[in-house]
Amino acid sequence: SGLPEQVAAASAVLLQREVPEHVNIAVAEAAAAVGVPVFQDVGGEERPISDELLPKLTFLAPNLPELQRLTGMPSGSEEEVVAAARSLQDKGANHILVTRGAAGA
Repeated sequence: SGLPEQVAAASAVLLQREVPEHVNIAVAEAAAAVGVPVFQDVGGEERPISDELLPKLTFLAPNLPELQRLTGMPSGSEEEVVAAARSLQDKGANHILVTRGAAGA
């Protein structure tokens, strides 16, 4: 079976940064077409996430350093973390789950 059938059979899809961006976009599009949630792990390769992919993600999950790298914004305080996460939402991301290490999730 092809990609659409495989994605439709999934409960959710987890995308990885080590996978080429065009593949992640194709999988996210197939998942969105059938209502399958898409999660993006931000770890791995340190490259930007395309504006084309952001709105196709159900959840984007960066840690604090990844959030700062993706947005170019500081993430030292709770207010800064919220502002940086909202900047990703302004670019189309749906839900942002920032992991904060020892500072708590």
